[in-house]
Amino acid sequence: MGRTMTNAAAPELSADDAADARRLPSRLRVDKHRAIIRAASAMFLAEGYERVTLDQIAQRARVSKQTIYAHFADKEALFRAICTQLAEKLTIPLRRPIQDVDLRSALIRLGEDALAMMLDPHSLDLHRLVMSAAARFPELGQAAYEAGALRIIEELSQLLRQRSHVGDGLAEPLDDARAKVLAEQFVGMLRGFHQHRALMNVEQTPPDRRAAYVRDCVELLLRGA
Repeated sequence: MGRTMTNAAAPELSADDAADARRLPSRLRVDKHRAIIRAASAMFLAEGYERVTLDQIAQRARVSKQTIYAHFADKEALFRAICTQLAEKLTIPLRRPIQDVDLRSALIRLGEDALAMMLDPHSLDLHRLVMSAAARFPELGQAAYEAGALRIIEELSQLLRQRSHVGDGLAEPLDDARAKVLAEQFVGMLRGFHQHRALMNVEQTPPDRRAAYVRDCVELLLRGA
């Protein structure tokens, strides 16, 4: 008498295993996204924006070209993402809480953090890359500016305007336009020749002298306001 064959029931997944299975595609997508960003960043910095192709990036990231297009519309969109991500990372110190200190102390802290960010090797690499590509691709320069310098200026102008209306360190209340001008002047003073020397690989100013320079910039800003 023959035996009836039955299909073995698939083992039931635990709730945790089922959740892990559902998360797997999204984790893979995140991993591929990061791999593309890492590969493109390294190649853009080494070869320049114009010389690098999406095929080369795909090969280095070990993904298909179609996978890149699934994450980014084109090479420019990929470059914008790199600028934004790097700016987010570099400006973390600038987002430290400053509500508990007076305006002068807040500006000194922001100034020191901003100058350190400008002189960070990754920031300098990005600056060189953008400058090399901006002449032919001005939209890339705009993207980098919006992600970096403009963001600092907007946050600083907001701080100046808010503090001016409570009489903290400023002689009179500032409107949006005046606050933005002062913020732009302050960031420009901070850059000074420090970033220029760093970009040219010239010996940089010692940290103690940079700190004194930041304090001088703060005093000039407050007197000019």
